[in-house]
Amino acid sequence: MMKRNQNPVAHWFGSALLAANVLFGSAAVAQERPVAEAAPAGQIKDERALDLLKGMSDTLAKAQTLGFQVRSLVPFATPFGQQISLFGTSRVAMRRPDQLFVETRGELFPHNLYVNGKTVTAIGVDKRFYAQQPAAASTIEALIQKEHPGSDALAPFVDLLVADPYARLTEGLSGALLVGQSTIEAVVTDHLAFSGSGVDWEIWIGSKDKLPRLMIVHYRGGERQPTFMATFSDWKLGAPIPAATFNAVIPKDAVKIEFKLPVLQQSK
Repeated sequence: MMKRNQNPVAHWFGSALLAANVLFGSAAVAQERPVAEAAPAGQIKDERALDLLKGMSDTLAKAQTLGFQVRSLVPFATPFGQQISLFGTSRVAMRRPDQLFVETRGELFPHNLYVNGKTVTAIGVDKRFYAQQPAAASTIEALIQKEHPGSDALAPFVDLLVADPYARLTEGLSGALLVGQSTIEAVVTDHLAFSGSGVDWEIWIGSKDKLPRLMIVHYRGGERQPTFMATFSDWKLGAPIPAATFNAVIPKDAVKIEFKLPVLQQSK
């Protein structure tokens, strides 16, 4: 599960802060872990919550193709120490094992990301800049680990794309609770809450379709305790996806820049 870290400033595509906001992400960026973390809120593990999380994970893992939309509010620390939230939207399409398309819009840098099994390509919406490199691994999951080893500081939908979402989401888990049921946009959901090192997070899962509808992540420790929120909609599992979806068409006059991880700022 995502761990609390500090976000870099990412205002310009050409400043080479691309990978923090592009590689598998619409709603978060590569971050740094704080020096100290608060202890987990509780040690109770409700098996009902774990079973419901496992049901969701199995539903996603069985689908050869996935499509959905995400709307997110991302906590962001400015260079002046002020905590703000950035709004972002994404449209995601994936075909296992090695094809992914992410269309990102909003206050985060708008771009399209294409992974076709051979290359990883990002193109700015203004089509003036692009970045491309060979795919460093044979699966989406392996590529995530290759580019961001040991880091879960990405958009939460990354946790949903791996072969075993349950294992990824429960890594380091110390508490689990079934809170109850809620209706979100006319969908009856099961509300689950979990605790881990430096983070409490909640997820609302459709009671019938076993698909995630809302996720809220509360980071603990440090002077600030930001909250990340994402809503999921328009789910399509097993639907055909045209092959062209994953192949980038690079604009003729676009300038190529390199994928480069940003210089991360120390948590205040």
